Amino acid sequence: MLYGREAVLEELLPRLTGLEPGGPGRRARLVRQEHPGRLPVVLLSGRHGTGKTAVLDAAQERFTGGLPLARVDCVDCGAPEGAGAPGTAPGPPAPVPLDPPSNTSGVIEVLERLVTGLARQTPGYRLRFPRLLAGLFAVSSWRRGQEGQRELAAARFERLLPLAQGAPEEDGEGWTARISAQLAGAAAEQDVEPVAGLVVGEYFARHLSGRERETVVSWYRAGAAAPGEHPGDPLVRMCLDFHQGGDLRAPVESTLLAALLDDLAEHWSGWWQRVNRRPRPLALLDDAHAPAGREFLARLLDHRARGGARTPDPLVVVAGHLDGGGSADAVYPHAVTARLSGNGPTGGWRPPPPEREPTGGVLKVPLAALAPADIQAMLRRTPRPVHPRLPTVLHRLTGGHPHGSALLCEAVVAASAVRDVDPGELLDLETEDGGPVGELLVQRLVPELPLRYHLMMLCLARDRTAAEALAASVVLAPDAATTAGGGGPGGSERTRVAEAARYLERERWAPRPAPDGPDGFGGPDGLGGSTGAGGHDGREGRDGGEDAAGGPGPVAVPSFVSHPFLHALLVHEARRGSPQVEPGRRWDDMHAFLAAHHAARAGTAGDGDGRDGGGGATGAAADAEEAEELRHTLARGRAAAVVTRLTSRFTGGGDAARWLAVLRRVATAPHPPHDAWRDERARIARGLRERTDPRPDPDDGRDGRDDQGAPGGRDGRDADVWRSVDRLLHALWLLDDPLRAPTEELCAALRKELDFLAPRHPEGFTVLDAAAGSWPAAAWAQSRPYPVYGLD
Repeated sequence: MLYGREAVLEELLPRLTGLEPGGPGRRARLVRQEHPGRLPVVLLSGRHGTGKTAVLDAAQERFTGGLPLARVDCVDCGAPEGAGAPGTAPGPPAPVPLDPPSNTSGVIEVLERLVTGLARQTPGYRLRFPRLLAGLFAVSSWRRGQEGQRELAAARFERLLPLAQGAPEEDGEGWTARISAQLAGAAAEQDVEPVAGLVVGEYFARHLSGRERETVVSWYRAGAAAPGEHPGDPLVRMCLDFHQGGDLRAPVESTLLAALLDDLAEHWSGWWQRVNRRPRPLALLDDAHAPAGREFLARLLDHRARGGARTPDPLVVVAGHLDGGGSADAVYPHAVTARLSGNGPTGGWRPPPPEREPTGGVLKVPLAALAPADIQAMLRRTPRPVHPRLPTVLHRLTGGHPHGSALLCEAVVAASAVRDVDPGELLDLETEDGGPVGELLVQRLVPELPLRYHLMMLCLARDRTAAEALAASVVLAPDAATTAGGGGPGGSERTRVAEAARYLERERWAPRPAPDGPDGFGGPDGLGGSTGAGGHDGREGRDGGEDAAGGPGPVAVPSFVSHPFLHALLVHEARRGSPQVEPGRRWDDMHAFLAAHHAARAGTAGDGDGRDGGGGATGAAADAEEAEELRHTLARGRAAAVVTRLTSRFTGGGDAARWLAVLRRVATAPHPPHDAWRDERARIARGLRERTDPRPDPDDGRDGRDDQGAPGGRDGRDADVWRSVDRLLHALWLLDDPLRAPTEELCAALRKELDFLAPRHPEGFTVLDAAAGSWPAAAWAQSRPYPVYGLD
């Protein structure tokens, strides 16, 4: 099921194409076509896993056989900057080729895939593309002596020849071999031009009739920059311009796009087609945010905005755009936003006037995260009732991420067939292959192994500086990456961290930079300091600018990996794999290093490097660094040491608001691996386990304890405060666990401890009393961060 996305398939596409596909118990039928003139480009925008590809898959399945349809993944088209040859698989950046092929581009490859898809046999259609095929053959001409370009042309001709007349058994290699045989007499200094002349002449002679040849030449001559005497000259000149590249390439690509649209318009013009309401052709573009997709859509929107064609083109284009931080709004600033509702998602879009910016031709359909009701619907397939809070935990963990939610629900359904499922084991449930579903999700969301290996470590760091320091301590060398089954690119640790940060930005896993607040408390936890891969505070107002429901997107977490769902998955995998990795990459090792790193930055241990307030951090910046130090200490399972530090700060007076800000940040610490730690957070929070005999650890900075677990050598009042802070910290720690749901007992524990502490702070009664009223409500509503009176 598409859960809230059916309107695209059941309302939007039938209105645009004129075909309502058949289904179980119903036949396909023709419906009224909207926008008889200029058509909108439908842009499905959303983050990773929001269902863009699923909608395109469903559209392809439903409409195939009912109308001409082409599906293109724009990532596979062209060679992105810094990558290898066109069509290479995604992976680590490859060196830029010294002599990239000049007879292809991303737009050309999109056009090639569109025409081969649209020309497939469909009942009631027999489409031909004389203008476009002639142009594609022309620009595919190769430079003499460039064997790679000749092979590229041969492969393209192989795919295009079945679409041409008179070539039922022709192959691309034989076609190019005939051209090469005729080049023997051409002057060596003549590069592309003799090849182009022979290619155009050969195509005209073998695959076009005389009348059709005249039509094609006349069409290209009308748009040629400098037509000559020979009938093929407009196409030859176009080929030369294309090979020159630079500013000359875009007009050629626009011309070939116009050729495709005019070829289609010829099949949909006339009295017969209008009377019979022939369904329009459909183009589905996946990953249209890739360079080839953006350039193709830019040419299409510009062509339609100029309105140069005598007959409006009939091509319905639906494109998936990976969005994040408002990237779709930046690329298509004048797009009209549709709403997926029963009123119909096309409402509100009208063809913009010619003087408007071309991006006004975009109808943006934001794909929102799944609602809690959608999660519950997915879980209704379980053979037994699920844990009463499991839907809440699953939705909180994923943020409604459709792909992640679907995989987790499938795992719950399978496990429920034999036993009850506890929310805390969600990411450890087995998939069909026998592996944990959390591991599968990370593999799906970050498919590149070396990068995934690095991010599982870097996700523990709060910001770019901490990530670089951690990478240097672990030494992300090729042999370390090889241990995990892959090899990473060379370069310093800082370079590798920069590559990871660029990946997060490119793949829309990182929000756009936002400045800290003017009062110095701009961090998302109410403390100073920067966070996130880009060094910003990680705030994020909306998912992709806005979602289909107009609601907020995921709230960024203060981490190098700031997307909350991806961050939770990476942290879980780092913890799960800790016992098997080499020293230095183990859970306790990395958190011990990060605790020392932030202590140094705060000036509490050693000297800093001067870049982040080390050796002299004061005020909010020092609070932020102390909070990080204590957070990583808590992640090691050394809760008593953290409680002692928090208690000392509490009883020493000072700003109660800052104390609460530090406390709420510390409580976001991930818990240690279960093989070295027993989870007693719930019992401690509820006062069911007295801290009577904490095991001493000379490395964790603890004071001696009396038999009540309070710091030795202090009066009973301080001991009572220590125990209250201990219970409060463990309640918050458990409530911030992404795999735990809030309970009434834990929320009541928050209120009880804050009520107890409020009158015991030297000057912070008002702030703590306000927290006693607001924090339990925020915990129950899963609203973060907890509000601090006078600070937020």
